[in-house]
Order: sequence, then C-alpha cells, then structure tokens
Amino acid sequence: MDAQTERQLGERVGAALDANTNGPAAAEYRQPITHYIDRDHLARERDLLFRRQPLIVAASSEFEKAGDFRTMELDGVSVLIVRQRDGSLRAFHNVCRHRGTRVVDEEAGCRPTFTCKFHSWVYGADGALRHVPGAEGFTGIDRAEHGLTPVPVAERHGLVWLGPMVGDPVDIDAFLGPVGDMLADFHIGRGGVFRFQRFAEAMNWKLVIDTFLEIYHVPYLHAKTIAPYIEGRGGVNDVFGRHGRFLAPRASYDAVRQQPMQPGDFTRHVIVIHRIFPNAIVIWNRDHFELWTSVPDGNDPDRCIVRLWLITTERQVAEADRATWDKNWDITFNTVQSEDFPMARTIQRGFHSGAQTHVVFGRNEKGLHDFHESLRLALEQPYAAAAE
Repeated sequence: MDAQTERQLGERVGAALDANTNGPAAAEYRQPITHYIDRDHLARERDLLFRRQPLIVAASSEFEKAGDFRTMELDGVSVLIVRQRDGSLRAFHNVCRHRGTRVVDEEAGCRPTFTCKFHSWVYGADGALRHVPGAEGFTGIDRAEHGLTPVPVAERHGLVWLGPMVGDPVDIDAFLGPVGDMLADFHIGRGGVFRFQRFAEAMNWKLVIDTFLEIYHVPYLHAKTIAPYIEGRGGVNDVFGRHGRFLAPRASYDAVRQQPMQPGDFTRHVIVIHRIFPNAIVIWNRDHFELWTSVPDGNDPDRCIVRLWLITTERQVAEADRATWDKNWDITFNTVQSEDFPMARTIQRGFHSGAQTHVVFGRNEKGLHDFHESLRLALEQPYAAAAE
C-alpha cells in the first residue's frame, strides 16, 4: 500500500473515530431470515454462487514442488489440485474414469502418480491415464480420452482459485477488478501457511462471513479477549464491484495518528479485511494473513464447512519463533471458536423460532449491507464480471 493511499485511508478512519461511528450507511438494511434457513434459497446459492463462480480454495505456497497436491470437497464435488513440472497448477475431478470411484483419499501430499484403489487405474499428475491393469479388457477405449476430467484453476496474488464448476473459465483479473491490485500489494505469495484447519459448523455459511464485516460487537462479545486491542468504532467500508474492503482500527491507532504517519504505520495499526465474492475473507493482521472460506455443507442450510489458513510473511517459520506463531493461531482460532461461532450457532437456531422475519443490520454495519446486497444481485442475475 503506497504512502498516499495509507494517508487517505488513515484520514477516513480518523474521521470515523472522531465521529465515534463506523462509516454509517444511509439507512438500516433488512435481511430476510429465509435467506439463512430456506432450502430452496440455498439450492439457488449453490447453483449460482458455488458452481458458477471462481472460489478461493488454497494458498499457492501449499504447492511448493512438482507433485504437491491437495484434495478439496466443494459442494459435493471432490477435486484434486496438483503442481505440475512446469510450475503451473492443474485441477481435476477426483473421479476415476473407469467406475467413478474417488482416486485420492488423502487431503494433501506429494506424488508423481495417483492410483485408484478399486482396480488400480493409474493417472499422472497431469491427469493422463498411464496404466490400466488387464488392458486386454479395454481395447475399445482411447486412453487419451479417459484421463481425469479437468476443472478450471488459476493462481493470483498467492491464492488459488477453483472453478467455475459449471460454465466457462473466468478471467480472474477481471473478476477481481481493483481488488486484485490490493491483494498484489500484500505479496501473499511470498509467505507460507503456518497452519490450516477445516471444520464443520452448525450454521449457515453466510454467518461465517458476517462475523468479519463489522466491529460493533467487539466491545461486548469480546470484552475480555480482543476488545482491549481492537476498536469497536472507526470502521470504514468500501465496495469494489462484488467485493469489499473493511478497515478496523486497532486501539493503538488513535494515538499513532496524532503524530506524523510513517510508512507502514497504517497497516501496523489498522486491520485490513478484504471480502472476496462470494465466500472468502482475506485479513491482513499486522504481521500475518488469515484466509477464511465458508461453503454450504450439502443441501442443509443449517450446516457449513469452514476453512482457515494462517499465512506468515516468511515462507518458513524459524523453530525459535514457533511458540509465537502457535500463540497467534490460538488467539485467532480460539477467539472465533469460543466467542463468535457459539453466538452464530444460537443465531441460526433462533432463525427457526419464528420470532422474526428479518435481521436488521444497523447503519453502523455497512459491511454487512454490502455483502448481502452483492449476493442478492448475483442471485437475481447470474455471473457478470465484477467490473461490469
């Protein structure tokens, strides 16, 4: 982030702090409860948001060398992503072309070939069918046409995008628009994944994203944990096509801004949260990144799968620093798991009570307005490039 941008954003955050507000919207926003609990609504989301959009599914640094792979379950579809010898990434349906069994069960690893356990058909890292036991029984098939079925995959700014699963590949640069330059400024690709975790939650997938788009709750829900370090006011939100950016000042920022700002002061004292449509949150948190994604867990609107990556700015963490990064992970993971998500689970249960028909997002929760408005527009009209 250049000095001029830091100065401009710093002035906006400072103005919001002086006004004791969170960049207020013009009016409250009413979000229908059915959007969190209705199976028909979820079916439309799965079709238009999770099958017809590119989705962040990994960090590039998880694929260091040729043969490094990761499997990903995405809306009922198992996908295999593999680093190629030429340095590119390729992705395939994790489905044997013989009888449709899953080829790879492991979540991650490194190997040059993949063998189906059912009949030992062997596929290369490039997806090509390499070996068929009892080949005399399959003389009528063309092996070149029976490799693993490809899935669109792309790398940008240290992150891996998968899909769309339906329709043509998407130009990621056009999809991101100006947010691409913002992510590029962070050089996420230079870092490494310190820890990754996948876990199931008893809540709608959107409640995970909602967690990170307002700081109104910080002084109350997090009074004994992070509230002494993060303001509950001064938040600033911007929209870039279907994506967004939310700035959350640390408690230290108010004092720092009273002095001449030095390069880097802004990003040391303000948490920068990028919302990447439709289901990802990328957070710059002083000296590391958090990547959160949330996807529906099948056709149940009350269930989702959450993935969290903690990405350091260095490729490898020195052994002497591991205790510090373990602590960073514990703060990140435990705060959300012990405070935010238990609250979200009660919200999900409350949605089924019939007590209300709409959620009211206040004028001080504009990040939530913009997120849900982006979904509403996308569900009304299938994918168009973010720049349009």
